[in-house]
Formats: sequence, structure tokens, C-alpha cells
Amino acid sequence: MPIADLTGPFSLLVVDAVGPLPETGRGNKYILVFVDYFTRWAEAFAVGALDSITFVDAMVNGVVSRHCVPSRLLSDNGRNFTSDVAKSFYQTLGIKKLFGAAYHPQTQGLVERFNGTLIGMLRMHVDEAQTDWDVYLPRVLFAYRTAYHEALGDTPFFTLYGRDPVLPLDVAFLNLGKMWKSNEVAHYRRELYHSLKDSRHLVERQLVKAQDRHEQRLRNQVEVQFEVGDPVWVYQFFRA
Repeated sequence: MPIADLTGPFSLLVVDAVGPLPETGRGNKYILVFVDYFTRWAEAFAVGALDSITFVDAMVNGVVSRHCVPSRLLSDNGRNFTSDVAKSFYQTLGIKKLFGAAYHPQTQGLVERFNGTLIGMLRMHVDEAQTDWDVYLPRVLFAYRTAYHEALGDTPFFTLYGRDPVLPLDVAFLNLGKMWKSNEVAHYRRELYHSLKDSRHLVERQLVKAQDRHEQRLRNQVEVQFEVGDPVWVYQFFRA
């Protein structure tokens, strides 16, 4: 997917769903996942259903209220993303809706990879019955957001906030790092502005490099010609 038109955080948000998973004690069976293409910041919400109302509630309370209205939203053609309720929501907030091709997850490769990472991380924490995964979801998200991403050259947390988080181990060992601090609001704002500006420029360069590598791999692919009657493997995509 082209990245040249990414103008900053939440200029392109990707949404997907994971499940059904083992039902938790709170009645949750699915995870609604939102990933910001620019910062790789991820939001994920445990839900009991995947209807349009649940999706809109997650968008309003979990994304818009915490961050902002995304310029564009990319999803598959699932009914919960294409219903009249969803369309009215997009129109009301001025969100440009984009759709990935059905059964072609390459258009949503970023969120598909995150889904696999998320499930793998949850498996390390759940009990034998796997009915408490929603308890660990926020902690797993924090670990992901504070992990280094090669495509960014930093963590999603720093890319979004312009500073490193204080981690539990930092507090335990009084290793608070070299974070700049100031009691003056004006000075803090200037430092934050420059930190975010530098971070955004780095991310833009890293994303362009990643796109160039992807295009180079495509150019190096060997084109295979098939004749009528040739036996072939057929790949069928199934959602996790």
C-alpha cells in the first residue's frame, strides 16, 4: 500500500477483528483491533459481538475519545463495517472509508501481522481454560506499544507521545533514564514539540525505506507463466 500520503498519526487507521475466541467470564469472544499506520500504535478491545453498534462504540470510546478522528479508515468488507449504521458514522465524522479486497489480506498486512503477534503474546499469559485472555489484553498492548519497531526506528509509544514511558522496571531500579523534565509549561511544550517533530521526520524516512524495500522485492519476483491444464496450489484465506 502506498505510504506517501500519510500525513501523521491517525491519517490512516486500519480495523480488523479476531475471533471467535474462548468465551471469557465477562462474556467476551472477539477482539476489535485498530492499528495506526503511521505510529504503529494499536488499540484492541475485548467484545462479546461484532455487530455495527459494538464497532461504533469501540471507535468512539476507544479511538476518537482517546486520540482523534482518523482521516481514513481501512477495513475488509465485513457487514459490521459496511452497514447503514457504520456508513452514517463515517459520514457524521467525515471519515473517508477504504476497503481491502476480500480474501486478499495483503492490503491489511500490518493489522494481520499484529493480530498474530497479539494472539501469540496472549497465549503466554492465559490459564489452561483460556477464559481469562481479556484480563491480560491491556498489559499485552502496553508491552507491544513500548517495544522497538524496526520500521519506525523507535517504539509506537515514543512516536505518538514524543517521550519514553516510565516502565515498572524503571521504578523498581530507579532507572528513570535521561528523560527531559521541566516545571515550566512553556519550556515543556517547546521540548515536546521538537521531540515529536524529530520523531515524525524519522518515522517518515523509515516508512519510505520500508516501502522501497517492499517495491524492490516485488521487482525481484520471478514471473511464472501458467498454461491451461497446469496443476496449481490454491491458497484459501481464513480469518484467525
